[in-house]
Amino acid sequence: MYRLFYLLKQTAFTLFAVLSLCSLVLVGCVSWPLPEAPGPASIAPLLLDNVSIVDVETGQIHPHQAVWIDKGRISKITASDGMETENSAAVRTEFMADGRLKVHAAGRFLMPGLTDMHTHSLQISPQLHHPLWIAAGVTAVRDLSGCMLEPDSFQACTADRKRWQKQVIAGHRTSPNYWLHSSYQLNGGPEVPADYPAFFKLQSAVDAKALVEYYQAQGTDFIKVYEQLSVQQYQWLVAAAKDTGMALAGHQPWLVPFQHMLDANQGSVEHGRVFIFECADAIKAYKQQPLTQSFQPEQWRELLQSQNPELCQQLMQQMALSNTWWSPTLLTLQLGAKAGDTEFRQDSRLKFVPYLLQLLWQGDADGMLEKAHDNKGLNVHKDLLSLAQQQLKQAQQAGVKILAGTDTPDSFVFAGSGLHDELALYQQAGLTPLEAIQTATINPAIFAGMAAQTGSIAVGKTADLILLNHNPLLNLASMRQPEAVVLAGHWYPKVLLLQLEGFAEDQANSIRLNLHLLWDALMSAPMRQQFAD
Repeated sequence: MYRLFYLLKQTAFTLFAVLSLCSLVLVGCVSWPLPEAPGPASIAPLLLDNVSIVDVETGQIHPHQAVWIDKGRISKITASDGMETENSAAVRTEFMADGRLKVHAAGRFLMPGLTDMHTHSLQISPQLHHPLWIAAGVTAVRDLSGCMLEPDSFQACTADRKRWQKQVIAGHRTSPNYWLHSSYQLNGGPEVPADYPAFFKLQSAVDAKALVEYYQAQGTDFIKVYEQLSVQQYQWLVAAAKDTGMALAGHQPWLVPFQHMLDANQGSVEHGRVFIFECADAIKAYKQQPLTQSFQPEQWRELLQSQNPELCQQLMQQMALSNTWWSPTLLTLQLGAKAGDTEFRQDSRLKFVPYLLQLLWQGDADGMLEKAHDNKGLNVHKDLLSLAQQQLKQAQQAGVKILAGTDTPDSFVFAGSGLHDELALYQQAGLTPLEAIQTATINPAIFAGMAAQTGSIAVGKTADLILLNHNPLLNLASMRQPEAVVLAGHWYPKVLLLQLEGFAEDQANSIRLNLHLLWDALMSAPMRQQFAD
């Protein structure tokens, strides 16, 4: 997501020029509210009859089950009277005498909805991202961005996400669940507009305490930390968060030692670079000073060639014993590895991406390609992705707790389907389909302290479910095109999922939404600060 901010900064003068030329058009367009995505087909109580329940904890399949859903939760699970087998009949529905919608599933597979544990929601996410998440079976997300001051024209804030969550439960909005809420990403102070409260700059322990209390009052669950925080600032945040019961999550700050992060009980650490850095003997020299610029190909090659397997195993074992989880977001490494691939650059899913973001994404890929090759002409980013996949498998075997995340809407990371891309990389790395599925179902529920409420199919748990035509434990790709989705107990059949995709495509290609995106970015003080930095 940082690359998106950087690219917006790089195009700032162009954006302001467009604004000056088209201000009247912009004001006129953004004064009209954007349309809302289609809502559920039914909010009546449900009976999903003759389903094969996928137990994501044990890997067992329980065929011929009937799942009863009331008030957004699974009220009971019984044996089914239906005898139709998988795909022997189309899914059909009928209303029962008591008003319950009965779904004849014909033996199809029912599993818990997926959770993307690393996303960044925008004010226009209801038009762009929410419909695509639901259409892909992603029924919950953990958002790792927020606002300094609310409201913000560009970023979705805690109040926005909490409002969306209430509307989802009521059946008035199509949106994934937002179980956890993040602060703005804290990066040492330069990201803070000059006229914002001084405590955002984190110049003292008193500032850290004020900042944490500020976010606690908003109902925020964790403080997002970034790479440029100093060791002192990090320590202040750790102490302040501990006093309020809040957690830290995000990047490992560059100057903060790995063990220090684990000892601080940072809830999660993000991205596939973590062990690439920490397992390299050569990294010690780099970590003696602040990170001022991105690594060049020869520096990456030096890290690749100085990997220390024994050290890596030791670090992974330490992490496995800690309270820190890892969200690898391998898709963020895939960009450099595939930046020269025409098929990758022309992905058909670009139709779901606004024109402005497409320009930024293509520019990002061009920039990655320019810095991809070492002095032997080899694409170092392909080796980085391969190493990250190896380390994912090693970490999983060592007991490191894994959370699937995508970093949507980072360049060429597609909302919804991107999570399936991420899980496919996990399977390529050597995880079994069940292990990959767990990183997006039961693992997020355990991490959030909500395993009693979500993450698997059981009586009393939330009815956030996916109905599939084939067994996902045999083929992960079967999750890409759900036959139906149940969100907060509300029914989304296949025809509606296709309508959601169509809605997102229409919005991405509309002039009004693209102008909204431009206006939202320019009217946000933190985004303007990114431009000026």
